Amino acid sequence: MATLGEASLLHGIGLRYFVEVARSGSLAAASENMHVAISAISRQIAKLEQEVGTPLFERMARGMVLTESGELLAQHARRALMDAEAVINEISEAHALGKGIVRVGCTEGFSRYFLPSVLATFYAEYPRTRFVLRSGTPAQVENWVAIGEVDLGVAFSTATSTALNVEYSENAPVCALLQVSHPLAKKDVLSLEDLLAYPVAVLERGTTVRQLIDWCCSLRGKHLEPLLTSNNSSAMHHFAALTGTITLGSAISLRGMKRDASWLAKRIDEPLLNERHLQVTAMKERRLPTPVQQFLAALKDAFREGLPGEPAIGAQVKQRRTGARTGRRNG
Repeated sequence: MATLGEASLLHGIGLRYFVEVARSGSLAAASENMHVAISAISRQIAKLEQEVGTPLFERMARGMVLTESGELLAQHARRALMDAEAVINEISEAHALGKGIVRVGCTEGFSRYFLPSVLATFYAEYPRTRFVLRSGTPAQVENWVAIGEVDLGVAFSTATSTALNVEYSENAPVCALLQVSHPLAKKDVLSLEDLLAYPVAVLERGTTVRQLIDWCCSLRGKHLEPLLTSNNSSAMHHFAALTGTITLGSAISLRGMKRDASWLAKRIDEPLLNERHLQVTAMKERRLPTPVQQFLAALKDAFREGLPGEPAIGAQVKQRRTGARTGRRNG
């Protein structure tokens, strides 16, 4: 097995080949993605395995899967390559005056209005910055951050991941989103019975909203029969707007909608629905490039202080909590 001083292959091109095979799942896919011969990649993987003294992949009929040792090396490799990229970017920025790329992964609700608004505001200040925005499930976002496919993850979570750095966290209760013309619009706080008395559109299973509302109904012995179930929040909101249906989500889903005042976010009087947080995450122990650090600061400001002309998330949550306490004391 190689010593620290001898492990020359634990840096450079061999490490890049290793990371790409781990990401794509096969030599053939890595070869196609990197435009390098399969034999060249295979040789580098074999040399790496010889240096560390143990197999890094299990060779399967349909591809290659990391061994336990391979997983450990992959974590090191991703951080090492991204740290090197960050240093190179910082050197380049000295000559390019702020040029850089920011890659963000998010759950789909953030990609509708809020994050595009934050990106646009940031772009106005840093016009040489380029962006990548990907949306997926909470599990996908966590994985993208962990393997370095995105710099920052923005998602709702019911637990704190130990595999990532949590750069920002804010309580984000599940709310009922409804139009001002809805019969429940005049109520300050809704009960679960209020909610279930009207047609509801919800996201499919695998989202924090669906997870929490299903748990809540189960504990209360209630049954939720959605009028619409979808994996696309844009389609769900548009359907709700056309039919007057209630949807479930966060107040942030309504932000950045260009002053559309026809929607309201109503608190639901169920403690379990408060067990959710909005989190911004980054790869553990990774050195973030300067443009990403700058965008992270802007993103935190948008959450804390709101977009231009809009209230902050923190202020909304605090107001809802205060209202809830007052309501309980008054019976």
